[in-house]
Amino acid sequence: MSKTSKIVFILLLLGTALVVAKGFFHPPKPPLRVAFQVCNSLEENKARFEVLGAYLEKKLGRKILLSHVNTTDFVELAKAGRFDIAQANGYIYVNVKERAGATLLAREEKLDTGRDTGGLIVVRADSAVRDLAGLAGKTIVYGPVLSPGGYLTQYDTLLSAGLDPEKLFKSYTFLPGAWQHEKVVFSILYGAVDAGAVKVGDLERMAAEGKIRPSDFRVLAKSEPVPNCTFFALPHVAPAEASQLREALLRLSAGDFAEVNGERLNVLKRDGVRGYFPARDEEFDVLRRMSRRANLPPYEKF
Repeated sequence: MSKTSKIVFILLLLGTALVVAKGFFHPPKPPLRVAFQVCNSLEENKARFEVLGAYLEKKLGRKILLSHVNTTDFVELAKAGRFDIAQANGYIYVNVKERAGATLLAREEKLDTGRDTGGLIVVRADSAVRDLAGLAGKTIVYGPVLSPGGYLTQYDTLLSAGLDPEKLFKSYTFLPGAWQHEKVVFSILYGAVDAGAVKVGDLERMAAEGKIRPSDFRVLAKSEPVPNCTFFALPHVAPAEASQLREALLRLSAGDFAEVNGERLNVLKRDGVRGYFPARDEEFDVLRRMSRRANLPPYEKF
């Protein structure tokens, strides 16, 4: 072996040794498992959140494993430690914290409804029902059972008016499948039910998309506002790791882009939010009060 070959060989050995040493003393971080609540459909969720996942992966310098979880599955998956971080509505956060423990990271400010959401009780504009008491003996359809804007807030609105939702109606139902919030609106429009529990902002959004006319509906009542969706961490997540993700969310701006499948996309625009801001646990007390009064999870008493 020539002198030059020996030098090259030694340099290669040194390079390999440095790579091995780096991996030994600074091993790569394991993937961070982030669970996103399925709002309308799996397809919509992927289109919305894959960009945010790519942004977080770049900012945190580690692999982000995304999953899309139905509202009814969060508590059991949290108790089993099946994810590290979650994005979900405030009512799910309350349930997970009570049953498995959770630490708030950041709340979202949506483009359409802002930092809060809520629920409406709606009838067709030509309905003879003019107020909540007029719903006696009528039919109503609710949105997703664990949605603040599709069930809990409307239930609480009725209770606050001195009406028992379990006795007031002739019948009530929950719609299956995807796009449940929109199905509620169409059920009212086409006369399948007398009234429906509509999420704040849905009538305006659907009208802007050309799906309905606002003049076809009458709002009987509107709930008090409750927090919009939030990010939270499970107890096994190290505080430093949770803090890093929180900072990445809080620093998101309109100028941030991420690449997904070769396409460069605006993170906030694709996410449908103006941005993220700090969250405090006491802001969710309104949901705790509502669920206690309604005898609903996680405070149900039989």
